[in-house]
Amino acid sequence: MIFRQLLHEGLAAASYLIGCVAKGEAAVVDPSLSAETYTALAAEKGLQIVAVFETHMHADYFSTGRAIAAQTGATIYAPRLADVQFPHQSIDDGEVINIGNLAIRAMHTPGHTPEHTAYVVIDTPRSTEPWFVLTGDSLFVGDVGRVDLVNLAGTGTDVLYASLQKIMALADDVEVYPTHFGGSACGGRAMSGKVASTIGFERRHNWVLQAPDYATFDEWMRRDVREAVEAILIHRNTNRGELPVPLGYYGQHAQGLSEPQIITASAQGAVVIDVRAPGLFAKGYVAGAINIPFQRESLAVRLTALIPAGAQVVVYADTVATAEAAAEVARLAGYHVLGVSNATLTGGVRLPVITIDDLHAAVLHGAHVLDVRDTHEHAKGVIDGAVLVPHVTLAQVAATLPAVAWYIVCESGQRATISASYLLHYGHTVAGVVTPGGMSDYNARYEVGSITK
Repeated sequence: MIFRQLLHEGLAAASYLIGCVAKGEAAVVDPSLSAETYTALAAEKGLQIVAVFETHMHADYFSTGRAIAAQTGATIYAPRLADVQFPHQSIDDGEVINIGNLAIRAMHTPGHTPEHTAYVVIDTPRSTEPWFVLTGDSLFVGDVGRVDLVNLAGTGTDVLYASLQKIMALADDVEVYPTHFGGSACGGRAMSGKVASTIGFERRHNWVLQAPDYATFDEWMRRDVREAVEAILIHRNTNRGELPVPLGYYGQHAQGLSEPQIITASAQGAVVIDVRAPGLFAKGYVAGAINIPFQRESLAVRLTALIPAGAQVVVYADTVATAEAAAEVARLAGYHVLGVSNATLTGGVRLPVITIDDLHAAVLHGAHVLDVRDTHEHAKGVIDGAVLVPHVTLAQVAATLPAVAWYIVCESGQRATISASYLLHYGHTVAGVVTPGGMSDYNARYEVGSITK
């Protein structure tokens, strides 16, 4: 599981990227930063954004959910009572949406706004119990959401009180991640600058939650009533789709190359660099493309190790924004970028993906194994007779490798995929690529030898 909290300090706002590594899927919750911030982060983690969740139609910023959806094709999930007026999927109390192996359960928690919905997250491979709850603007660290921000039916202290009882029915160890922290106008003045808590800590120390009954809660909440800020309905109604989004909302991106244009460039000698996650690449790619996943720290290293200096390249990704980010890395590394693309592939080819069990069966029949892990990893165990070549040194030895059908393995599948695509690009034969998984999995199931210094 991948879980990242992203802060927008100017708005005292928090948004979230939640991903399932096993399935390569991710969701964004309450996005307030640029769409490119989320798509780039997802790409670096090997994830594809498939969903955007809104806890409510925020009154203090323009949600970038539609921009994310435009770049990724993600489905936007919004509370049904929000009356959203653009393409989306309405979500109701108790409904569960699966993102890979993650279960995200909607919990209708009105009060701050009529539609407000929190999301309870369960990491199903680990437990059937909730791990954390994304509380939006209902429960903050140290305080609760304002009910006097705007005059809307379905808000008020009585509604919020009932919603908080629902949230506080969760177990004490469930973590709390709100959409705002200290400095935001969406909560009371006691909001903490801390950006996370637990149900148990808030139960004991959140001043509003110490109220013994609704009458006391209502009295306390009315001690610090502020004027409604009707001007912020501009944000709310924009986020609902009733008003147009601001100029430049979707960003400025290059016109991506079409699939035929990519194929033509490749036929004319350009190297197609596919920066998608290995799992996506393996399912379909432009013939001859080399997979080098978008990870800022390793992209330039792998490019310069595998691709001839000064080569003409085309960068392909699942979003134009990610392709542009990778293209900039390539330009700085000295490559001539002919174009970028995220075109839908209709004539792509697939990698021959295999499991460790498939690999073992092949080994028993004399398969030629190429182990592309780094040298220091060989002490964990190697397959007898395997050729050991760290993936970043393939360019130095590819011409001397025997013309055989290779079975390629690493530790997780990423380097094996990179290596397989590289060898295929240069005319070698690849019979099988182990991904996901690798030698640690193989070692756990089958007895192998080891190399020690």
